[in-house]
Amino acid sequence: MSDRATMASDLALSPGSTMKTFVVEAHVNASEDYLFELAGKRNVERTDDAFLFRVHTDDGNFWVDQLNTRFWSFHTGMAAGKAATSINRWVASRTDLDWMWLPSEHLRHIWPGVRARRVKTNFSGQALLGNGSVDTEDLKVQLSGRNAEALLDYISQSNEFRSAVSFDGVETILSDPDSGRIREAVHRMGRFAVSGDSFELHQQFVRTVVARYNNFITLCEENAISWQSFGSEEGGGKFAGGPVVLRFSRPIPDRTAFLDELFSCRVPFRLWGVPSISNDGVAEVEAVDLHVGQKLRMDIGDSWLRVYFEAGGCGNTIARLVSNLQHRFDAALTLVNPVLGEAVGKHPVSSST
Repeated sequence: MSDRATMASDLALSPGSTMKTFVVEAHVNASEDYLFELAGKRNVERTDDAFLFRVHTDDGNFWVDQLNTRFWSFHTGMAAGKAATSINRWVASRTDLDWMWLPSEHLRHIWPGVRARRVKTNFSGQALLGNGSVDTEDLKVQLSGRNAEALLDYISQSNEFRSAVSFDGVETILSDPDSGRIREAVHRMGRFAVSGDSFELHQQFVRTVVARYNNFITLCEENAISWQSFGSEEGGGKFAGGPVVLRFSRPIPDRTAFLDELFSCRVPFRLWGVPSISNDGVAEVEAVDLHVGQKLRMDIGDSWLRVYFEAGGCGNTIARLVSNLQHRFDAALTLVNPVLGEAVGKHPVSSST
């Protein structure tokens, strides 16, 4: 039996039990050494598969799959709360680890041709909206059934409520004549809970969600601002890329509250900076992303935000900003760059990816 078959057998996926997968973005080089440092070398068990490890904790075990060297999958049969405690502790204590921050539309259209059987929204805008006059500050809805998305689709078409319809989690049923049938629940921070009879189909599902997300952050990195010198005596060089620009569906009602919360160092944004207001009323910030310590210059207008994302930065920073603004300020925001807008939008990549 192969190590991956042993993993599938050990996790005992069945219609009556739930297995969990946590996907973490690891901005590291030596993956194996980093895992030893993270969990303690004596707690990490190698397998014959160079990308697969077992990690032992006081509450249970994780199977850690590093086949995707940037997005590690932590599979476990532990209770969700106990498993999340370990993962949260590791991510919170490290600047080079981060969650996978799924944009709202990635959840809303989680799998080609499949509608969600359960949807959950969780919009909490009080901190960023401040005391401004807005139509909706908070919106929490959970719906189940064959048409679970219908009410949210209706609400999202309303000018009064569309800025608050952000998808926090979805659940759907997938079936394949060759692989089997599973029920998948996905949270926007890359947390999966699955029951059914096909660990293989679950892995395909996770890979597809990760691939779509990875496509978005890779495009952010490819579009990053860079300067390449010609290296000639005359000087000069080539400028490439451009800022990432977010356009909001409504003006910022309380700019002081917005800036104070966004650059407070606190989770979930993990940004620090001291804004200054220019003569034309634009807030300018030389910010630091506490995920990987990169510097980010940002400009904030009445209804837009511009990030001068430079080459060498981590695209997860942009995804974290987008996802959390969708859940705390404007679910209807858009990205001005059409390529990035398409990548963050509703069209999934092929399920074979």
